[in-house]
Amino acid sequence: MRRSLAFLFSLVLFTALGAAGFAQAKSLATTTNKVVVDGVVNPGEYSFSQNFEGLALYANRTADALYLAVAGDTAGWVSVGVGSLKMDGATIFIGFVGSNGKVQFKPQAGSGHSHKDVAADVAATVVSYAMKEAGGKTTLEVELKPAAYITAGQSALQTIYAMGTEKSFIPRHMFRGALSIPLAK
Repeated sequence: MRRSLAFLFSLVLFTALGAAGFAQAKSLATTTNKVVVDGVVNPGEYSFSQNFEGLALYANRTADALYLAVAGDTAGWVSVGVGSLKMDGATIFIGFVGSNGKVQFKPQAGSGHSHKDVAADVAATVVSYAMKEAGGKTTLEVELKPAAYITAGQSALQTIYAMGTEKSFIPRHMFRGALSIPLAK
């Protein structure tokens, strides 16, 4: 009897925690909160955030800007991409802070399992960007023209994110993932 009660309690607890996890899913609504693009993610600055093991993804949307940020537990490169749930077809923003302290940033076009330089019109969708590396964590913030990535009637913003250990655009990632962020109407 006690085993049955313990099992039932465990099942109820597991179900409740699972439901709570799903209840935490948020959507990206248009706000009036403008982000300061300085390479530092401050509390309350982004309306959407999702933490993964060793990496956090942030997004904020205003009428005239789409802000994305990624902060990873690495002294190497970090990236965030939009437009696809895989590299192929995504517009990727990747960067690192060099050994000399100089920021290295590139907008890239995902092509198969790689990426290449984007066309000038895609690069022109970047309004501003900033990066910081401190304490083994690298953060990239980018401000984009929202109309280039969110169209009328679109229900979700497809994003990818990744990080690597080296200060280079070439090495493969040590961590990667994808997330479809629901867009609030």
